[in-house]
Amino acid sequence: MSYHGGPPPGNEYWPGQDPPNAYGVPQSRSPFLENGPLHYQPPANEGQYWNQNGQMQYGMNTNYANNGLYAPVPPQQQVEQPQFISPAQLFQQPLAPSLLSHPSQNTPSGRTLSNPASYNSSRMAPLTPANTQPDMAQLLVSLAEEYFQAAQELAPTAALSMTVADVEAYEGLIATGLGCLDTALKRIKLQPRMEANIRLRFAGVLFEETENSMEAETALSKGIALCERNHYYDLKYAMQFLLAQFMAKKNPKASMKALDGHISDAQTYQHFSWVYVFRFLRASHALESGSLTDHHAAVQNLRAVANLAKQQNDNAIHLTASLMEALAFLKIPGPESLQHVQTALAQARSYQHDESCNIPQLVGLTHILDVSCAIIKGNSVEMLTKLKDMQSMMDKALHENTWGTTNDTFAIPINRTPKSSHTVSQDTRMILGIGNDGGDNLMMTFLGKKDAYSITYLLCGMVLLHKNSSDQKGLKYLQAGLDSLEGDIRSARSSSGLLPDLVSKRQWRGEISCYFRIYMAFCCAGLANWTETKRYIDDLRTTVRKFEVSLTGPLASLALYLDGIYHQGIGDFDSALQIFGDPKLSLTTAKSTALTSADQVERDIAILATLNSLWIVQDKGLQNPDRNLSVKEKLEPICVNHPNPDIRMAFHLVGATVPTNPPLELIEIKSRLRSALACGNTTANIHQMCICLSIMCNRFFNGVIGPQAEKSAKAASVQATRSGNTLWMSVTDGMLARCYEVQGKTQDAQASMASAQKYADQALPGV
Repeated sequence: MSYHGGPPPGNEYWPGQDPPNAYGVPQSRSPFLENGPLHYQPPANEGQYWNQNGQMQYGMNTNYANNGLYAPVPPQQQVEQPQFISPAQLFQQPLAPSLLSHPSQNTPSGRTLSNPASYNSSRMAPLTPANTQPDMAQLLVSLAEEYFQAAQELAPTAALSMTVADVEAYEGLIATGLGCLDTALKRIKLQPRMEANIRLRFAGVLFEETENSMEAETALSKGIALCERNHYYDLKYAMQFLLAQFMAKKNPKASMKALDGHISDAQTYQHFSWVYVFRFLRASHALESGSLTDHHAAVQNLRAVANLAKQQNDNAIHLTASLMEALAFLKIPGPESLQHVQTALAQARSYQHDESCNIPQLVGLTHILDVSCAIIKGNSVEMLTKLKDMQSMMDKALHENTWGTTNDTFAIPINRTPKSSHTVSQDTRMILGIGNDGGDNLMMTFLGKKDAYSITYLLCGMVLLHKNSSDQKGLKYLQAGLDSLEGDIRSARSSSGLLPDLVSKRQWRGEISCYFRIYMAFCCAGLANWTETKRYIDDLRTTVRKFEVSLTGPLASLALYLDGIYHQGIGDFDSALQIFGDPKLSLTTAKSTALTSADQVERDIAILATLNSLWIVQDKGLQNPDRNLSVKEKLEPICVNHPNPDIRMAFHLVGATVPTNPPLELIEIKSRLRSALACGNTTANIHQMCICLSIMCNRFFNGVIGPQAEKSAKAASVQATRSGNTLWMSVTDGMLARCYEVQGKTQDAQASMASAQKYADQALPGV
């Protein structure tokens, strides 16, 4: 969940900004432009904002097609260039009927976008009768909105095609709309309220579409001064909000300091709705910085919001602050942070019976965070319980009309006070709107319903990965989530919006698709199905190329580790050791003690890669007891008290089997296996339990005659069958065959050996 403002559901867009992007840090311009942006220079002659060659002068780079990411389209037949209206022409000739035509009838690509008659005119002033002097300011504003609307109608097509013609058409429409607003500001004597609204809208579009911060900051500074002279407190706060976002791009510290001043002023005047706004934005900026100091400041701001909300009886705001605090502590690993997350979630759940807090997006986020905490703790019973609760809630949310599939914004109710009546208006509804009940509404953004549902599928697959036996239930959940996500990607053409936001959303979905494929590959690897594992690895690489996903951080580590697992599984040990020895998977590159959650994930994967390598080098000709001891001593302080029980169990299994110099005593081997069993009982990891029982059978009952040895071999075989892993099914059936053989049960031994050979052929065909 991110807080950058947004229009309330069902309302038209505000006069200063379009809906924000909930799929990552909002970008101020098209993120597909790799070259440096051109900065907007207001022309001396207002008649040159748009010329017939489609030149953009508002900080939009038109050379994106030569950046090596997207190939230009083949030459096509030249289309007739549309005759766009230059804003200055309105002052040079009488109004003609063509001036009132919708700009979306023609675009620079020659494409008809929509029927002008179908557009809602509620955002435009009524047309002036022919016998009266037209309102030039209102006409320019209406034209600008028409151009912006036409650009948003074109944006889904441009986001999918990424051709020169489509993106130039989009940028041309945005540039022309900006020219209309700039002309209104410079050439017309405006009423103060209208001038303030136009400045807010002008700066908002520059923030969303360009990197021209200087021109936008100038417009906002003049607008704030204008609002102070005329006591437009609502627009003043909105401009301060937008100006803080501009400042955060260049100097986050300065932005946070300015927000501290705005918070103090709003608190003094008891404008509590704006106190919430500025504190939430202050916390968001602090969390994005990544430093522990700013993290502490973010938590303090969120707790201040919660305390104020409790005083004002704004329960929905208190719920939101608690969830954001939980998100903040999830960024920091460790048991203490996890305890803070659980405390924040407990506060959030205390409002589950409050009707004002029955907001599907917030309830869904609560369940998602609950499952995430259970996964981190590793308790299988708790994970399954939380998972069922989340599934039940999300199934109900499918029928909730208040949580849309295309609109990412939602409203959080605030009790209106007498002093907030002049600080919240329809002109601020991008941040604070007025609800149907007359109260204030704080606008925030979250994932769309289908995207959130895809995330829950991913969590289901992760939870059931430990139990992904022959029924492959975890794999089925992952496949269903991937199908849903890819269906949304293909249908993205139907929803309009800002091109940078649509491209960012598409890239976010591409990255989530990568995670789906990685976990699906892990499911197949757990079954020793290396053909399917390789297929998902190839699909992963295709997805990375298709969506231009940056392989960095945990995603890069997971992809690299998965590749090593595949080569280890097919017996290519040299390639596996080379991959596991990659610097990205090296423990020597571990971060400082001040780890983030992403750093911790990378470090955990590096631990697993080291454990895998340690087992591989026990092959004949590679074994070195002295080196084994050195690696184990390096891993022990990290793994023995590791918060993840699966990693502790893996370390104990390796420690009990890898020979060292001097060798381990029998009592220590038993202690390590006992610890491994305890971890396995907590996580219910069938695959690791199978390995543990197999090690115990081979270590203590190999060649032993008696019922206990037979029970041990049968237990290992049963657990291997439950895991569905053909490699370990072959190993355990082989041990059971030897057990039958030493006890003289020749017929049973032959049957078990035949079964072991069959599974070996399936696990390693051709070996």
